[in-house]
Amino acid sequence: MIRADDLSLTGRVLDAPGAFAAHVAELYAAFDLTDLPCGGLRVNFASGSISFSVAERAMAIAVTAVSSTDLFVLREAVAGLVEGFDPTLAARLVWDRSLPKLTTPPNFRQGRVVAISHPGAGYTRLRIAADHLAPFAVSGLHLRLLLPPEGRIPVWPSVSDAGRTVWPSGADKLHDPVYTIRAVDPQAGWLEVDIFLHGKGRTCRWAESVRRGAVVGLIGPGGGFLPMARHLVLAGDETALPAIARILETAPPDTQGQALILLPDARAAQPLACPAGVQLRWLLRSAGDTLESGLAAVDLPQARLAGGRHLWIAGERAECQRLRGQFNASSGWAKGETTIAGYWVRDVQA
Repeated sequence: MIRADDLSLTGRVLDAPGAFAAHVAELYAAFDLTDLPCGGLRVNFASGSISFSVAERAMAIAVTAVSSTDLFVLREAVAGLVEGFDPTLAARLVWDRSLPKLTTPPNFRQGRVVAISHPGAGYTRLRIAADHLAPFAVSGLHLRLLLPPEGRIPVWPSVSDAGRTVWPSGADKLHDPVYTIRAVDPQAGWLEVDIFLHGKGRTCRWAESVRRGAVVGLIGPGGGFLPMARHLVLAGDETALPAIARILETAPPDTQGQALILLPDARAAQPLACPAGVQLRWLLRSAGDTLESGLAAVDLPQARLAGGRHLWIAGERAECQRLRGQFNASSGWAKGETTIAGYWVRDVQA
């Protein structure tokens, strides 16, 4: 049995400059935040929380997690935050205790491709078998695929004596693209990932030639969540189709709303299951459609609806940045009512 004490951790950043607190607030501005006394801040995640409080000659940190794996991940997030602000501060980050010694990160799995299919034109669906997939069914919408260099035996991430993930480098450097967990069955021991074959980058080359039995690493779950509101407006392009499909398939039957999916042309459309109260519309780039024009035609739900509302948008980063400006707090949407994520960057290969 895991005790509550095993899922919490406290630490300090010694002699942290005053600007560090402002850096934390800016970095996590889009998250669910709780103000604490004396300028402190708690960042709330589905997997737990991280609290930052000003202490004498230090920034006090408290981490609380849902599971031991989440505790490891949140602890790493703090270390990355400190290093990102000032690499010299890394040596001043101290914890009240060490986590158990590990060989590989607890959020790592080695998987094996057991089935390959094509749910729609331009998509490859991979079913990957792995052990201990229960966390992938309840926390987070995404994972990272870890692809070893072609022709080399995989070298997977390890854990240092300091409890940090050590990633292979040089000739063993892994390619680690982020993808949606399209479906998962922990009891049967598999999950599925849909890859849109846009014809660019290493992931597409791998997906076009991969065979059953291929070994692949998994890191996750992490990033994104399944919105729980009873009125949803979902909008995304071909890269967001798997996420929208999973959100619709797992939504309660009484969910209302609209789902807009922008595709290159009608051939890329797929049969999707969704609640009866959600209208599914396919937007076609070949017909001049855009996410912006599609959303402009939607009668957006009003605030304070029973069961809440949520606007979820994903696609090309620059387009999502424009849309984020339209649906911010000043337009009547509260922070927790919107999720707008850039899934890819134009002219950057994945």
